[in-house]
Amino acid sequence: MHSAWSWTRARLAGVALAALPAVALAGGGTVAGKVEVQPARFQDETVVYLEDVPGTPAPARHEVDQKGMKFLPMVLVVAAGDTVDFLNHDGVLHNVSSRSHEGFDLGNFTPLEKRSRTFDAPGAYRIGCRFHPDMLGWVFVARNRYAAAVDGKGRYEIRDVPPGSYGLAAWNAHLPGARKSVTVAAGQVVEEDFTLKR
Repeated sequence: MHSAWSWTRARLAGVALAALPAVALAGGGTVAGKVEVQPARFQDETVVYLEDVPGTPAPARHEVDQKGMKFLPMVLVVAAGDTVDFLNHDGVLHNVSSRSHEGFDLGNFTPLEKRSRTFDAPGAYRIGCRFHPDMLGWVFVARNRYAAAVDGKGRYEIRDVPPGSYGLAAWNAHLPGARKSVTVAAGQVVEEDFTLKR
């Protein structure tokens, strides 16, 4: 009987130990909230991001499509060092260029063609098409992966944030930004809202 009890205790201890790595992996927190933008027509061009989160993210790849005479998504959030593939799924000639920061011009895209650019420097890049001046997009290059564009209701969510205290900033293409301090705890959700206006 003593032997059976010892075996049961060892098995339960093994189950508890097996659960520990999952808890450790889920040790990040979440920062979420809503950004109210005045005037509301500028809401879609808003990004919320955390400053000075330690660590260097591995480079990743993203896509921006040109479809229906629009850049989709209109606002793409990437980290410094990431590469963006620009696609053309319209039946017309397009161009991808920017005058922001160092500026770039990827030339003219025939239908179904793809061209790419790696964004090394943080900042907001206004993307346009020389053939269609009404087309507008943004590539927001953050210093880390802890950034998010707002959704159609103005909400944002930044997940898996390492515990710590950080600056939390809101950027908008047309309005002055805002900044707050936020403390993130493991497994917790921190709600922070912003109001951006002229």
